[in-house]
Amino acid sequence: MNKADEVILSIPSDAACKLWGMDKAPTNVMIHTDDGRIFNVWLSESKGNLFFFQGWSNVTQHLRLSKGCLVVFNPLDCTTFKVTYFLDGVSGSSFWTYLLRTSSHFYVSHS
Repeated sequence: MNKADEVILSIPSDAACKLWGMDKAPTNVMIHTDDGRIFNVWLSESKGNLFFFQGWSNVTQHLRLSKGCLVVFNPLDCTTFKVTYFLDGVSGSSFWTYLLRTSSHFYVSHS
């Protein structure tokens, strides 16, 4: 996959500020999935916004995420996240039935 085909995910600025403070984001993070896989994902900054960039497409392919999936990031420390995802509102033995504030959601977007 070349860089033009990379799938990116915007990190809400309020979440980034709470996790890392202003202008202190790491260059990469580790993403842990429910099945025990660990992915190294690089962060990229553009116009004051942070994105999961290189490596995020590997996560989306492994989890078979599609546009509109709800992805929940649980920080284990400042550079490690446990990811839970919901396809059509269901994730393993969990489900969600209501919406949170839009700014609380991480959405997968494909270019």
